[in-house]
Amino acid sequence: MLHEPTTLASVARLIGETLSCRYGIDPKGIFDDLSIDPALFSEPGTRLSFARMGKLWNAAVEATGDQYFGLEVGSRARPTDFYVLGHAWLASATLYGAFSRLCRYRHVISTAPGVDQLVPHADGYDFTENFVESKLLPPRVARDGGYAALLGMCDAVTAEPVRPLRVALTVPEANRSERYDALFRCPIEYGSDREHWIYSREAMQTPLTGSVPEVATAIDRIAEKYIASLEEGEVSTSVRSLLVKLLPSGKTDQETVAGRLYRSTSTLQRQLSAEGTSYRDVLESTRRELAEQYLKDGGLSKAEIAFMVGFSDQSNFARAFKRWTGMSPGEYQEVA
Repeated sequence: MLHEPTTLASVARLIGETLSCRYGIDPKGIFDDLSIDPALFSEPGTRLSFARMGKLWNAAVEATGDQYFGLEVGSRARPTDFYVLGHAWLASATLYGAFSRLCRYRHVISTAPGVDQLVPHADGYDFTENFVESKLLPPRVARDGGYAALLGMCDAVTAEPVRPLRVALTVPEANRSERYDALFRCPIEYGSDREHWIYSREAMQTPLTGSVPEVATAIDRIAEKYIASLEEGEVSTSVRSLLVKLLPSGKTDQETVAGRLYRSTSTLQRQLSAEGTSYRDVLESTRRELAEQYLKDGGLSKAEIAFMVGFSDQSNFARAFKRWTGMSPGEYQEVA
């Protein structure tokens, strides 16, 4: 998991659109205050820190004066707003399959610690969401957004609207509202320790007309790789790990690396900059560290080492190594 939990930047876009279209509030000032660059919104799969997203949700509630602002945001969401998870959802054969993918790929939306489960129940299936750490519990407005978005995602793939048989929400009893009644259209229990949505077996197992098994399988692979890239740690660490694999092939241009990490080049640049480094710096330091280690080990010739760290010939490698260390590879090997 990331050192700091993150959330899809597309959620911030939805918040901005809702402020503008529903409340007539220009979100630019709020984005500027929180150092959120709207350019991120056009790049699929980009992310913002969980903490910053929480501040954005709260700032939006303050600006609108609407404690149920999240319901408005969620009502605007579409499956494709949730990157690869949304596409996997659309390609699922049943709601059961769609909810199962939501449980598997929840970190596409947010990497905050939590567990989503879909388990058999006497009345059908129980979809539960449990946030592991209370200090990383999303604000209520964000959870409201999730409620409305998830129901909208169901409506996007079913012939007729499907609602749970009943739900138990973490919303406090004091926040009971007709707006929740209108959204869920089923009995609601408030003040639960976790979210519970009970669906009938029939609703969960009815075939969906948009199912494309081959597409679903392909998207599953993409989703798994995307989540793996999020769990590797800092972006610079992910870049370094990938470079070690790619250097012998010579395919170490920034566009290739960004694509393999499911980011645009500009996003990768911004993320590395936020960590106080650049792509060139990571590439150079990775090459140098590998070269020094290979020379110390002594198991490879200098020509082989040049190839292993991504140089087309030994002379280019020698010049680069001299620039890095002030010594030739041979001189370094003598003193190492």
